[in-house]
Amino acid sequence: MLFRSATTNALYISDSVHKKGGPIGGNFTRVGIGNRVENGIAALTANITAGSYEIGELTATVSAAGGLSSNARLYLIAANNDTMADVVDVGIPPTNGSVTNAMIALKGVTIDRMEFAKPAFTLDSFDGNAEWEDNVTLKLSGTATKNTSLGIGTLNSSNVAIVHRTDVALATAHTKAADGLHMMTAPGNYANLAVKVLAQTSIANDPDSAVAPLLPAGSIIAWGGAAAPVGWLQCDGDVIIRATYAALFAAIGTTFGAGNGSTTFSIPDLQNRIPYGADAVALGTATGTAIAAAGATSTASQSLTPNTGTTELSSGAKDAGSTSAINVITIPDHAHTYTVPGLAINYIIKT
Repeated sequence: MLFRSATTNALYISDSVHKKGGPIGGNFTRVGIGNRVENGIAALTANITAGSYEIGELTATVSAAGGLSSNARLYLIAANNDTMADVVDVGIPPTNGSVTNAMIALKGVTIDRMEFAKPAFTLDSFDGNAEWEDNVTLKLSGTATKNTSLGIGTLNSSNVAIVHRTDVALATAHTKAADGLHMMTAPGNYANLAVKVLAQTSIANDPDSAVAPLLPAGSIIAWGGAAAPVGWLQCDGDVIIRATYAALFAAIGTTFGAGNGSTTFSIPDLQNRIPYGADAVALGTATGTAIAAAGATSTASQSLTPNTGTTELSSGAKDAGSTSAINVITIPDHAHTYTVPGLAINYIIKT
């Protein structure tokens, strides 16, 4: 005898001997009838908890509704606990190597499938800081003798990749160069890298230290503009606030002037001056007089008094007498001026 249940939309057989110990009850069983169809995963869940499945049953979850079309799967009922834990997905498992590229639709991997669980390899492996423990690492790995790369773009034959090189020849000849990432083109040449901000290891080249700007605070360069760009100040001897320019103050301190001695300090004054290397003259010492508006400089004024000899000279005929010759010459104070060949330009300092 066949019996159709309107509640579960399924057929049953009256056979109390050959059923599989299911929870359906009485003489009814579904053994041997075949797979069952549910209107999506929600309907399957409801009927599982209602106790309308037996061990060994197959059920397909299909629906004409567009929002449920992704639920089209085939499941096996493996237990009689009336929970979704009894349900086994008997579709193609992703662990058997049978999922190929052709089985994935173009743009079929969505953002919610690209979230990474916390791996064992995290940043706290390096510094021990607990705050890094929840970071996620995308690990690209290969064999010890092969390069690892992350390809970028497919615009032309010379695609660019970020490569961690493990070449034996490179590692032997350039140990430091091989110990890091390389931006390379597909044929193996180095590619250009255009960036807005560039960082490098700090000046001391300490691999354990934090990165520092390519031009650290305190760097002085020649500048062709009339005004300093953002992040720089003109070397005009100005007095500035220590707290506002903390990085610059940490670099130069009060070398070029202590300001008010507590909250301010001075920056170098290179106006009308030529910089030179410090050694015998202490760092920060300004020497001489600044070059004048005409680009000329003067020596200090000096007084010269030459020494001369004396002699008596005849003034004319015999016994007519004599006259005196000049025996002292005094040169009055004066200055020598010389012009320094050059070009006026601004010097700026990184803050």
